[in-house]
Amino acid sequence: MCESKVVRVKGGEEEVEEVVMEDVVRVEVDGDLIRLYGLLGEYKEMKGKIVLMDMRSHRIVIAEG
Repeated sequence: MCESKVVRVKGGEEEVEEVVMEDVVRVEVDGDLIRLYGLLGEYKEMKGKIVLMDMRSHRIVIAEG
């Protein structure tokens, strides 16, 4: 399967990761708006920017916008 986990990093001296959504199969980017679609039809929108897409570990990292 090709689902990914999306995490958001919050800045500062120590970066903190928060899981936003798991089993993501589609990502759409429109400026600073990111739309995430899950395997079972879940949908989430958030503002930020994609800073890392690691397809080997199925992980997408979004920085707060």
